[in-house]
Amino acid sequence: YHFSVARPGVALYGGNPTPHLDNPMANPVRLEARVLQVRRVDKPETIGYGASHAVEGARRVATVPIGYADGFHRLGSNTGFATIGGHKAPIVGRVSMDLITLDVTEVPEHLAQPGAVVEFMGDHRTPDDLARDWQTIPYEVLTGLGQRYARTYKGAGA
Repeated sequence: YHFSVARPGVALYGGNPTPHLDNPMANPVRLEARVLQVRRVDKPETIGYGASHAVEGARRVATVPIGYADGFHRLGSNTGFATIGGHKAPIVGRVSMDLITLDVTEVPEHLAQPGAVVEFMGDHRTPDDLARDWQTIPYEVLTGLGQRYARTYKGAGA
């Protein structure tokens, strides 16, 4: 097989085949969910199991239906971010079985509304980014995605 066969592996799904260099691959995988609700927090309060995130001042917090039962690792608690309309929304509180909370204070209010699309992986976050947050490898991020996601395949041969 001397240089006549290539095994692309996780690179097919946007994983960096050259970790010591910038990723030459496009990210073909999107992981999205929709905002269920947005609440204002106007006084000191805590968010998440074990009160793992303390809110000091006025904030807006969105709840999104994705959690560790869907393969979104609990190590994502209080780290990383999602995006709404290209704006970063930090993950605040613990990732629970079915829900994640995001601080959407810096997201324009007209974008952070119930029904808005939240991107966890796509144009702004790659499998490599989530793997770094979760202290693992992109392959584990992708293979760990649960069965509750609706999967849409696009393009020729899909």
